[in-house]
Amino acid sequence: MTPIQFVQALQLTDSFFPVGAFAYSDGLETAAANGTIRDGASLRAWLQHYIENVFVPCDGLALLKCAEAFRRGNHQTIYDIDEELTAIKPAAAVRNSSRSVGKRLLSVYSEISIDASFSAFAKTLPQCNAPVAYAVVMSHRGIDSRDALLAFGYSRLAGIVSAGLRLISIGQQQSQNLLAESVERLPEVADRIVQMKFEPLRSFAPVTDIAQMNHRYVYSRLFRS
Repeated sequence: MTPIQFVQALQLTDSFFPVGAFAYSDGLETAAANGTIRDGASLRAWLQHYIENVFVPCDGLALLKCAEAFRRGNHQTIYDIDEELTAIKPAAAVRNSSRSVGKRLLSVYSEISIDASFSAFAKTLPQCNAPVAYAVVMSHRGIDSRDALLAFGYSRLAGIVSAGLRLISIGQQQSQNLLAESVERLPEVADRIVQMKFEPLRSFAPVTDIAQMNHRYVYSRLFRS
C-alpha cells in the first residue's frame, strides 16, 4: 500500500466519512437491553462472535471476492455476490442498514473520485451492500484486497465498540483495550479469508440474527438497528 492509498483507506473508513454507520448497532442494542451484553467480558464475546461467524465467512469473504472481481472487470460476479448478501441476512433491519451504508458510501465516493465510468458502474449495483461498496471503492483506489479487509474489519470492530460504549456501563479505557485485543487478530483473520476465496459465502450466527430481528421490540432505542 502506498502512502496515499494508506491515507485514502483511513478516510474511507473513518467515522467522519458520512455514511451513517454510527446509527446502527446491528443487534447490539437488543442484546444490551435484554442483558446479554452488560459488561466488558460480554462485549468481548460479542466481538469474537462477529469476527468468527459474520466477518470471516460472510462480510469479509464477500468483500474479498468483490474486490478481486472488480480488478478483473467481472461485474457480474459483483452483482451476484451483492444479491447473495441481501438474501443471506435474515433480519430486514440489517439488510436495510447494509444497503443504506453502501449506497451512501458509493454516492459520496463518486462525487470525490471524479470518475464518470465508476459513477456509472456504481449505479448498476442491484442492492449495494456495505461490504460490496467498500470492496469496489477501495479497489478503485488501488488498495490491495488484504489491506481492504484490514481497513473494513477495523471500521466494523470500532463501530461495535463505539455502540457498546453508549449502551452499557463501560469506560473509554476498557473500550480501547477491547478494541486493541480484537484488532490484533485482524492480520491472521485476513489471511484466513484470503485462503477461503474459493469457498461460498455462509452465515450461521443465530444469537446475532435473533437480536437483530428483535430490535424493533426494544422499548427505548438509540439506534436504527
